[in-house]
Amino acid sequence: MSTLAIGTYIRLLQQDGTPTAYAWQNFHQGSSRTHNGNSYDFAGFAYSGGSIDLESASISATIVMGLSQLSLNIFIEAADNRYLMEVDSVWLDPENNLAETTIYTSDVYTVLGWDHDGSRISVALGSPLLAVGAQTHRRLTPELVGSLPP
Repeated sequence: MSTLAIGTYIRLLQQDGTPTAYAWQNFHQGSSRTHNGNSYDFAGFAYSGGSIDLESASISATIVMGLSQLSLNIFIEAADNRYLMEVDSVWLDPENNLAETTIYTSDVYTVLGWDHDGSRISVALGSPLLAVGAQTHRRLTPELVGSLPP
């Protein structure tokens, strides 16, 4: 019997792709991790995973984390300025101190809005293709899907 573990990295980018100071991971509590050359602090959050409608016209996802004045301010700013959120989900080896084995998914979303219930903030994410004239950052790589045609 094998054990499965998945961790998630999230990073906020300005609309033009410039990184902000906000980058978190949800699997190494109390420590920072480096992923793709960027530093990610720990934050307790859940990622819904992306879902695509039947015509593949839009992609949506949700991030849920504990509500604080800081998280509320960050996501108000992100929604008001249509920040992008880079989301990488990775396979982890639970037998080896949660070492990363490979990237499971890699997506970039637009932060569309937020809501809270007094204890948690829910951040709505959508495809950057929803914005007129926006460039998509969703990309297939050999690491994700295997061999790609030239």
